Amino acid sequence: MDYKRANRAYLYMIISTLALVLILTVWVFNTGSQFSILANNLLSELVILVPAVAAILYSGDRFRVVIPFRRIKISSALLTVLYVVLLFPLVTFINSVSMLFVDNTVVGLSDQILGMPMWQMFLSIGLFGPFVEEVVFRGFFLQSYQRTGRIIGSMILSSVLFGMMHMNFNQFAYGAVMGLMLSLLVEATGSVLTSFIAHATFNSIEVILMYATSDVIDNAENMLTELEATGQILLTIGLYFVAAVIFTSLAFCVVVKISDMERRKEFFVGIPKCPKQGYKLITVPLIVAIVIAVAYMIGIEYLNSFI
Repeated sequence: MDYKRANRAYLYMIISTLALVLILTVWVFNTGSQFSILANNLLSELVILVPAVAAILYSGDRFRVVIPFRRIKISSALLTVLYVVLLFPLVTFINSVSMLFVDNTVVGLSDQILGMPMWQMFLSIGLFGPFVEEVVFRGFFLQSYQRTGRIIGSMILSSVLFGMMHMNFNQFAYGAVMGLMLSLLVEATGSVLTSFIAHATFNSIEVILMYATSDVIDNAENMLTELEATGQILLTIGLYFVAAVIFTSLAFCVVVKISDMERRKEFFVGIPKCPKQGYKLITVPLIVAIVIAVAYMIGIEYLNSFI
């Protein structure tokens, strides 16, 4: 898969996403009724998946080449679960910092999520969403970019695009960081299967916690508001930062162990020394896509300031 074709596919994804937003907005305006969050999630994942699949079919590449699904050891799968659990403090820190500037997007969706049966949200958010997103971003995009030989650049760019695809600054912040950590898993094992396990674990834990303690998100939001009012928010974020550093360091140790178990440690630890190639990865279609996405996110924040 050519990286230029991958960049064009991302532009199509952004345009398709905005078209979906417009269609849903017109639907609500004309009918007065909203799509269920289950249908919304399904459509949102399809506008990501379809351009990627179309690009692969058009290129003539085999899916198993573009999207590496190799088997892994059971012990590696178990350590993958531990790895993602250790990343929760990092995500909490990034999320808390972003909330100093923008609203928590999940809070706005919590009522809709809790209005659906838990098993439906578990399948949608916990399994289907992670499967599509890992196939597309850690499979299609990451592998397409890595054909240029720029491994670190490929990991960073595919992660930024993953975060940006959420189309809001709150989820972009921790989505990009989480995308990078999931990319490390793929490099450690050579398989998208591990990043899917990690992503599904992360989302499933969030769904379970949301239903088990339905007021936890609102309480967290209220707590941050109170801390801001008392001037203690920076101290709290500082504590989050310390926890993030400690547990993320442990997570790095775990992913190195996984690479050793999958016999890829020499390659994995040698990634920073990989020679750079002459490719730049960034093309005009990708720049256009990024500009459109950022403009949309700024517009949404501007509109939200009046609500």
